[in-house]
Amino acid sequence: MAGTCRSWCGVFSGRRHTGMTYVAVKRKVQARRRQKPARKPLGHWLRPAFVVLMMSGSVAGLVLMLEWMKDPHAWPVKTVQIEGDLQYLDHAALQKFLVPMSDEGFFGVQVARIQSLLQARPWVERVSVRRVWPNRLQINIREQQPVARWGETGFLNPRGELFHPQVAVKIEGLPQLAGPKGHEQRVLSMFAQIRKSLQPLQLGVVRVQLDARRAWHVQLDNGLKMELGRRNSLQRVARFVHAYPAIMAAGSGRVVSVDLRYSNGVAVHWQSIDKQAKRTG
Repeated sequence: MAGTCRSWCGVFSGRRHTGMTYVAVKRKVQARRRQKPARKPLGHWLRPAFVVLMMSGSVAGLVLMLEWMKDPHAWPVKTVQIEGDLQYLDHAALQKFLVPMSDEGFFGVQVARIQSLLQARPWVERVSVRRVWPNRLQINIREQQPVARWGETGFLNPRGELFHPQVAVKIEGLPQLAGPKGHEQRVLSMFAQIRKSLQPLQLGVVRVQLDARRAWHVQLDNGLKMELGRRNSLQRVARFVHAYPAIMAAGSGRVVSVDLRYSNGVAVHWQSIDKQAKRTG
């Protein structure tokens, strides 16, 4: 009985050992299969290579096309067109300046540089430069509009901006304004207000000056000079307008100057008829 049991137990133990060995071997084979990389088809590599090749060809073609577009002989600028109502700028001189800069061709011409160089000219208020297909360069210029002289060589535009032409220009009929640096707009505004106040008297303003003490000096087109002082200047102009008929009726000569700096009166300086006769004789 004991022998039989040992034989059966041994057989049972052998079968169990053989099954465990089979399972272990199977797992090792599966692990090796997982570790071995699978071979990818040839098309998997050809597609990215084709894409890279196409992109390289496109970039090379784009570079060649850009170089061709920059060739001034292939794309020349045939016309330089200057537009704008120019009174002080020399049209021929502008053409002479612009034509050599357009030699770089339609696509190569440096639009921003041309615009910057033109904008730096004193008589140019605003400028725009653009290409017009297929071979034209168009320049639009707005010229400065001088409304007053400033100092000896400067001019003011309607916004009170100061500019100095490189060549002296004489423009008739402009008022002469002067003042400390940075007060251009203030002086121009004062000129406009005084001129408006004097319209009922049909008197024009030819000169307005703001001195270092910030006092106002005005000269009219009939030669009369007005001293307005530093405060309440426009109120003093209004007082002058009100008193002007009486001032003109009070004297027998020409009014040379009026000092309006007094709070309760006006100081008037006349030139006698005798002095006028001597000066004209």
